[in-house]
Amino acid sequence: MKAITFDFWGTLMTAGEGYAEQVVPKRYEILLAASDEAGVPAGEAEVRDAWNQATGKFNDAWRSGIFMPLEDRVAYAFKLLGLRYDPDLIARVARDLSEAGREADVITLPGAQEAIPELARHYKLGIVSDTSVSGGDVLRGYLDRVGLLPYFSSFSFSNETGAVKPDRRAFAIALEGLEASPKQAMHIGDIPRTDIGGAFNAGYPYAVLYTGRSEREGEPEPTARIADHRSLLELLKELEPT
Repeated sequence: MKAITFDFWGTLMTAGEGYAEQVVPKRYEILLAASDEAGVPAGEAEVRDAWNQATGKFNDAWRSGIFMPLEDRVAYAFKLLGLRYDPDLIARVARDLSEAGREADVITLPGAQEAIPELARHYKLGIVSDTSVSGGDVLRGYLDRVGLLPYFSSFSFSNETGAVKPDRRAFAIALEGLEASPKQAMHIGDIPRTDIGGAFNAGYPYAVLYTGRSEREGEPEPTARIADHRSLLELLKELEPT
C-alpha cells in the first residue's frame, strides 16, 4: 500500500463548541445585507426559511450524487426571497458565506494529531471530502491551523472538483496527486454510503469507518472500524505485515 486518503469533516476535524454561534448568525447577516443591497429587504425569518429550503435542495442533490455549487444554493435562496438574478452579487455572497467560517472554533478528532505525522512517514496522504458551505480553501486553513496541512499532498474537495462521493472521480483525483492506483490505497471516512461504498467502488481494497464522533449504520461493511486514528497504526501492521 502506498497511499491513504481521508474524509475531512467528521473524520479528521469537526465543529468546536462555539462553531454554530460564531458562524450561523454571521451567515444570516450576509444574506440579510444582500437582500438590502438588491433593493428587496427581507426579515430574518424570511432569510432563515429561504436558506433552509436552499440547503434542503443542496442535501437532496448530494444524496443523489450530484454536486450543487454554493453559488446555485445562493441563487435559489435569492429566488425564494424575490431577488433578481445578479451573478456578481451571488458570487460575492457565496464567497462571504464560505469565508464566514474561516476563524471559527474547530477541533481535531481523537488520534488525528498524533497519527497523521507518523502515517506520513510511510504513506502519501490525501483528502477526499465533500464540502457544504465552507470550501476547500477554508478546510485547508483548518488543517494549517492545527499543523496538519504539510502532511497532505493531494486534495479532492467537491467544490473544487465538481465530484461528490461516492463518485469514483472524487477518489481518482486525489489518487492522481498521490501518484497511486486505487489498489495501492486505503480510505478512512465516517459515512458508509459515501466513504466506504465510494472507496470500494473506486477500486480501493481497504475502506475504514471512523466512529470517533458517531457511528453511522449502513452498507457496505468496512474493512475495519476505528474510534481513534492511532488505531490505524496497528491496523496497517495487521494488513501489511513485515
